[in-house]
Amino acid sequence: MYNFYTAFVTISVLVFIAIYNTSFITVVTLGGTVLGSALVGLCSALLSFLLCKALRKKTMRCVLGMSGCGCIIGATASSLPGWEIKPDIETALFLIALCFLVTEINEYTLDD
Repeated sequence: MYNFYTAFVTISVLVFIAIYNTSFITVVTLGGTVLGSALVGLCSALLSFLLCKALRKKTMRCVLGMSGCGCIIGATASSLPGWEIKPDIETALFLIALCFLVTEINEYTLDD
């Protein structure tokens, strides 16, 4: 359980810093940034925890974790008011890099 909490807090802080310091995802309020970062951190840590219990191959867990993280960020942006993802290639590359970092943090902290 401690590893799950560590993954949640680490990912939440990483996502908050990434969103707050870049202009790829614009958020109207600071509270929206904090709430969205916490949701992304919680959902991605939970997804990775479930993938670690269900799958043995690390490659498959990473692929599913990256795609799941992208879906989590998209769902968070569509459900929270004030979130807007700019539709361009730089934002896509940013989201791929962010999902990769989140997946690797999850793999490192939730490793049994």
